[in-house]
Amino acid sequence: MAGHYDDPTYDYQFYWQGREYEHQSEVLAIKKLLQNKYFKNQADIGGGFGRLYPTFVAFSKKVTLLEPSKKLRDLAKKSYPDLIVRHATSDKIPFRKNTFDFISMIRVSHHLPNLAKTFSEIHRVLKPDGYYLLEVANSANFKTRLLHLFTPLPKVPIEKRSPANIRRQTIAFVNHHPDTVLSLLEKHGFIVEQILSVSNFRSPFLKSIIPLKVLLFLESAFCHLLSGIYYGPSLFILTRKIN
Repeated sequence: MAGHYDDPTYDYQFYWQGREYEHQSEVLAIKKLLQNKYFKNQADIGGGFGRLYPTFVAFSKKVTLLEPSKKLRDLAKKSYPDLIVRHATSDKIPFRKNTFDFISMIRVSHHLPNLAKTFSEIHRVLKPDGYYLLEVANSANFKTRLLHLFTPLPKVPIEKRSPANIRRQTIAFVNHHPDTVLSLLEKHGFIVEQILSVSNFRSPFLKSIIPLKVLLFLESAFCHLLSGIYYGPSLFILTRKIN
């Protein structure tokens, strides 16, 4: 995974230019899910260049950004000198058992065809009753369901790379079915507390004709309601470790 983001021809910060709606939708979801919560020790897995650190720091006394890419780690350190930054992957976290009371993992699952090892490792380093916030690229979103109107929707991860990129063995890019993810979470000792449907109006056309403030108003109004039908391209799942 690190190789893709360390590629000198790829600029992950540039990727977010023109995606203010998506970014603010994620910030909005985090604030809704963590309302009235405060943590002593958080790990942000795959935190990249620290895009969401200004949001998380309002809910956590201490935030440790865990990131496999040296390029992104260096950017995070430069932008936020007080942020703790460590090299790690989602299935190999260099901390002892029961270290964190909150772990977040946003925009990472689409690079992980097999989430079982990740969930097992997060369960290990999370304290009992600690919270795990997971973002999932949702294969059961409304658009995909329309395309599969007369065919069953696969419950296995759906490959999103082109055949050419698969042959080149580029970084994995998959969408996960929420039922499968929820089942895996339960199997690995997590109970789901809340789910939000996020980036529900992610459309170049809508973004070109509707002001950002209006889109975010609609996002806030519908993120709870649409979660029940797994509507959006992204789901934010707040869980708690129970055993």
